[in-house]
Amino acid sequence: MENQNVLDSRLIEKFEIHRDFTRVFLDAFVLINKEHKVLKFNAAFCQIVELRSIDIRRIDNLKEMLLTSLPGSDKSAIDQLLESNSPTRIDEVPAVNVTNRKNLTLIISSYPYYESDGKMLGACLLLRDVTAETNLQSKYKDKSIQSITDPLTGLYTRRYFEEQIDKEFERCKTGNVPPRLSVIMFDLDKFKTVNDTYGHQAGDFVLAETARILKTHSRRSDVLGRYGGEELLVLIFETSERGAAVAAEKFRLAIQNNEYVFNGTRIPVTTSVGVTLIKSVEDSKESAVKRADECLYHAKENGRNIVYVDFGSGQIPVQSFLASNPEV
Repeated sequence: MENQNVLDSRLIEKFEIHRDFTRVFLDAFVLINKEHKVLKFNAAFCQIVELRSIDIRRIDNLKEMLLTSLPGSDKSAIDQLLESNSPTRIDEVPAVNVTNRKNLTLIISSYPYYESDGKMLGACLLLRDVTAETNLQSKYKDKSIQSITDPLTGLYTRRYFEEQIDKEFERCKTGNVPPRLSVIMFDLDKFKTVNDTYGHQAGDFVLAETARILKTHSRRSDVLGRYGGEELLVLIFETSERGAAVAAEKFRLAIQNNEYVFNGTRIPVTTSVGVTLIKSVEDSKESAVKRADECLYHAKENGRNIVYVDFGSGQIPVQSFLASNPEV
């Protein structure tokens, strides 16, 4: 077995062929062997690990300067790169500067070097520190999410909800296909009584808990919104009349059967529900929401804790609709 120093000398020799390119690198680079020993590096690498050149040569091993990970893997990003048979790049690598335990986000690219017999000697790693950019993007992403979500429930705002209806109309017009978009409107029964009896904090809890239930029982493609006060809305894309009716009844039952317990007190909660279906690009979000709202009014007038639907023949209870439209 050849001496490691001999192998390292060969690796450095192969690397030196590309040395002129490294002089113009803006990114950090470090040449390591398979055991992560640092053989060559530039000033930008010193900045990433926050060490002087003399300290890097003394420490010697990359793992003692920089720790990397890969989400979902028990291997480090560096180990993964050293196993690759070709030049490879990994974006958004979580890393830790060992010197000061600072968390970093890196883009790491590798260029492996081999013996003539195919045995890997090591690799030149290019490292770009994108921590600041990633943090800035996260900050703006958080602000963007905040601008379209209700802070209490985490559901989308009325404006965002209506924009999604408009986008679906545009999609269907462009594709010359009819929409199959269900609008389901919820109104918590006797919500004022909840606030008056248990306090406004209890009312906030009921709204937030109801939003959680809707999220739990919805599909990822559904759009859930708070339309105002205790009115909540769900958009279900690509659904049938029966599918919309079944989904609305499922939501109603989930709310009815949930145990709302606030500060040790159980609060009875039910909801009245109105459902309609947008089936034509000639329809509008205003008329669809109005139909759902009128169904909601009928549910309130007919005992509450019930679903009413209107699919073009007026408002009828969901059970009557399902009975006359059995599953095929």
